[in-house]
Amino acid sequence: MNPGWQTLAYLLPAVVTAFFLPRIVRYAFAGIHPFPPTRWAWPEAVLTGAIAGFFLLMAFLSAGAEKVQVTLGSVLMSMFFYSGIALFLIGFLVMRGRNPVEAFGLNWRAWRTEAVLVPAALLVAMPFIVAAQWLAYQISGPETTPQPIVTFLLENPGWRERLAVAAVAIVVAPLVEELIYRGCVYGICRQYVGRIPALVFSAVVFAVIHGHAPSLVGLFVLAVALTLLYERTGSLWAPIALHAVFNSLTIAAAILWPDLGS
Repeated sequence: MNPGWQTLAYLLPAVVTAFFLPRIVRYAFAGIHPFPPTRWAWPEAVLTGAIAGFFLLMAFLSAGAEKVQVTLGSVLMSMFFYSGIALFLIGFLVMRGRNPVEAFGLNWRAWRTEAVLVPAALLVAMPFIVAAQWLAYQISGPETTPQPIVTFLLENPGWRERLAVAAVAIVVAPLVEELIYRGCVYGICRQYVGRIPALVFSAVVFAVIHGHAPSLVGLFVLAVALTLLYERTGSLWAPIALHAVFNSLTIAAAILWPDLGS
């Protein structure tokens, strides 16, 4: 494709969508169901900050270190590690007298609405994410490498490897990351500093913890979409579903069109 037309194809949808962005934000904050009314206390805030801080520290340490090769064993290890964090966090909330179903709107009360809003949110967010990702790769140059998990997926086409990556990316990561970053980080910050500062802060943290500079802006946009969807539905199931769908599409694109981002 001609470079000019390629640039237009990536950027024009994002520009057009951006025109409607203020309306989209107002629509999201005018939730159809009440946002979970849980009043968080300092123990939840401290634990959430510790977990988020741990992931941020790991991201910063890995940024300056030699790239570690991803293996099937490390993928499985990350799956069990993520699951352990989620179980620990839920156990802590239960011990504190918090009902996770009520605290995060996990009662499926709006599943019909979520079934419509999840793909709609994906359609709105994708032009921004694709444009941001494309620009980042253009600026970084042809030597830019994808995220390590994507590289592992491309270099290991066996069904065990692909099944392990799918389990982490489509099931475990959406559940755990939404629980931490939308449910706790955003929910707690929202209580103390308001919705917009909480949205920006939680999105920045979510983007940085992935430790992949070319994906920072795209992940930030994804996090904003996930948060707005959470606000609109009042249920954490909605961003979990959107996160899972997005990761599914990312895996499919990496397998079917490995040169798409180049």
